[in-house]
Amino acid sequence: MADPIGEFRSTRAAWFMSKTADGEIQTTTSYEGTADGFGAVFGTLTRTQPLAEAGASSGTCSYAGLAVNDDGSIIGAIGEGTWERIGSEMRSSVSLLVELSDGSKLRSEGVVDHTDQSWNGKIYET
Repeated sequence: MADPIGEFRSTRAAWFMSKTADGEIQTTTSYEGTADGFGAVFGTLTRTQPLAEAGASSGTCSYAGLAVNDDGSIIGAIGEGTWERIGSEMRSSVSLLVELSDGSKLRSEGVVDHTDQSWNGKIYET
């Protein structure tokens, strides 16, 4: 694996569960924090699962967010990836491929910790 180009640190700002039109459970978690090279970051991690898989230990997820750079410019981000629960802990590893509005692409590898309400990790070039 290549060396990371930076790190991100965020705190959960909100957590919602809802029912989709298809009868699935959708978990939407909003985070805010900072990321090296991007300044302030605000984003939402979304997981959608069939009701029968509510206790699953892995699955797919998506991300949408914005970074507000130190100079005031804004970069949008969308991503797709996977999550996997870490043992029986209230933590999950999250891996995302992220496309930025400036045309660049990144990979993020992090850990969502439900106990301390954080999502922290590393950023890599793709």
